[in-house]
Amino acid sequence: MFNYEVIIVGAGPAGCSSALQLLNLAPHLAGRVLLLDKAVFPRAKLCAGCLSPAADRTLSQLGLVGGPPGIPIHKAILILPTGRLTFEQLNLARVVSREQFDYFLLQSARQRGVTVQDGEAVEHVLPTRDEVIVRTSRDEYRTKILIAADGANSTVRSRLGLNRAGRVMAAMELHAPLADISAPNLEENMALADMSLMNRGVPGYGWVFPAVAGGSLPRSVGILAVPFGRGGGTPLRDAFASWLATIGLDINAFEVKAYPSLRYDPQAACSRHRVLLVGDAAGIDPLFGEGISSALAQGIIAAQAAFEALRDHDFSFSNYERRIRDSAIGSMMYRRHVVARRLYSHPKLSQFLLSRRALLQGIALLRSPQSKVKLTWEPLTS
Repeated sequence: MFNYEVIIVGAGPAGCSSALQLLNLAPHLAGRVLLLDKAVFPRAKLCAGCLSPAADRTLSQLGLVGGPPGIPIHKAILILPTGRLTFEQLNLARVVSREQFDYFLLQSARQRGVTVQDGEAVEHVLPTRDEVIVRTSRDEYRTKILIAADGANSTVRSRLGLNRAGRVMAAMELHAPLADISAPNLEENMALADMSLMNRGVPGYGWVFPAVAGGSLPRSVGILAVPFGRGGGTPLRDAFASWLATIGLDINAFEVKAYPSLRYDPQAACSRHRVLLVGDAAGIDPLFGEGISSALAQGIIAAQAAFEALRDHDFSFSNYERRIRDSAIGSMMYRRHVVARRLYSHPKLSQFLLSRRALLQGIALLRSPQSKVKLTWEPLTS
């Protein structure tokens, strides 16, 4: 049995961000923070791998420079039931390999003094008044604080009985050569998100992003469905197959993989006595499923909360949800929650909510005040 000040379950962006920021705030915790993950790194990770400028700012705050190479995005096209919105700005975002990016984060945490144990699955957690007992596939640990960064299928969340009903977002993804995709005006350094799927009753969108992978100019092609309302409707694979056909792809010609995410809900609990949830275990951007930015920023918040708890000997975390809501990332996720709920609750009716005026008001709501992105709107022609 081993004792640690903080144990973090999950070594993706949320877990590594939490660990790195803890060491930034309290260097004396080196060797007293344990980072656990059931996977052995580097490991494959399903994700389009898009990093926004907000994610890069968080990486700088964590003191991280360099990292794996990425593909810059200079143009993004959002196809809506009522028209086409183009965003243009140099380095609007960048795409990285999640396998390389997550390994870079893990190695950075290890180099800073975080104890890393990969290939070790958490099987049971038991919070008590004085500690949290963590049992894994290898051993048993005791800690003052447990940070759960173990994804939408969080073992910690499940063991604590925290409900996630109605919040699980489903995604499917494949990789295809650029030459095989017949989406109009698809260019290098460009991302496309097609929300016209709402016309077919799908509460979400399809995407085409550059991919950091082998092959001839590969693209990550996927679909995201966000649960609001009663559910039901077209099965996701059927919706994906139908949409792929519109861009010249046969779903049966590719290996398709599926994965879940958890959408942010400002009313949902994401803490317990001595336990904090971050990233997908707590909830991420519910409009576009932008998980990396949400995870990195929430890790900063969790680390600050843990640092103060250790300093003040108050492990209730009674204001943790409010901390998230009041933060920049919480404000962004809340605004996107409002927009997503309006659009995705009744996707077949969404085109009536997307008049030009309402659309531009919504974009203004989502944009940062400092944004210098050039916007171009092309209405749908009948």
